[in-house]
Amino acid sequence: MLPTSRIRLLVFALAVLSAGESMEAQVKASLSMSKKEYIAHEPVVATVTLTNNAGRDLLIHTDSRTTLNWLDFEIKNSRGTALSPLAAMNFGAVTIPAGRSITKSVDLTGTFRVTEPGRFRCKAVVRLPGGGGQFVTNTAYFNVTRGRRVYSQRVGDPASGNVREYRLSIHNTSRKASLYLHLIDIRTGRTMQAFRMGDVITSKTPKATVDRGNNLHVLFLTAPNIYAHGTVTPAGKHLGTKYYNPAPGRKPALATFTNGEVVISGGISYDPREAAQSRARLRKLSERPRMTYR
Repeated sequence: MLPTSRIRLLVFALAVLSAGESMEAQVKASLSMSKKEYIAHEPVVATVTLTNNAGRDLLIHTDSRTTLNWLDFEIKNSRGTALSPLAAMNFGAVTIPAGRSITKSVDLTGTFRVTEPGRFRCKAVVRLPGGGGQFVTNTAYFNVTRGRRVYSQRVGDPASGNVREYRLSIHNTSRKASLYLHLIDIRTGRTMQAFRMGDVITSKTPKATVDRGNNLHVLFLTAPNIYAHGTVTPAGKHLGTKYYNPAPGRKPALATFTNGEVVISGGISYDPREAAQSRARLRKLSERPRMTYR
């Protein structure tokens, strides 16, 4: 016969195991990343999906009896070192209808130091209120690289300390190459903005110049015979992208007028959406049955 102390311990262990199984049965959680490869300082977005299997609506919120959030993340770098949050994360309460799923997307860049090159692994921790316990999602992996810099230009007034630097870099993956922009505050060294400008064919180096308003103009080959012209303001706002085909006997190029205005020369305006719609119409016509004559 087992001693009383061992029986109590066994009962406690079974209770914990049962609570864990009940918790898993109530809420199913999974974690995914927006992509597997990131360039330094661009948003690293993690998405947690919660599915309610409890048979009733569930309200998940941070328990007032603790300072821990109902949702946290555990991130380790390539050396296995756990990353500490740089800022507090506060998530409002969420209601999950019975039998439904919700998603919560979080930009980890502003909370964890995931801006240095390396391989990272991430898990999400979900805590149920009212002593419902906690559980950990699957592990998601992602890589961060710097890319290959192809252009840099400083703009602003050094006397006032308001100097910023545009940086263009190319990030290669096994599938394609992408062109990225970084905007750096020279005084603080802080990356103010980082985003992907588009696909790039690396056989032709992107061209860039600054206009009279210190806006950056970038021209790059994004597909065979299709050039992209993107414009970015000193505040880091992307004003959009226009596309061009080469004019007969010429190639699109950036041209600067004497007044500092920048335009595209040697290009014919091209609309990718309109071209796709035209191809779709032609495809539908080609799929029609052939007419027969008797």
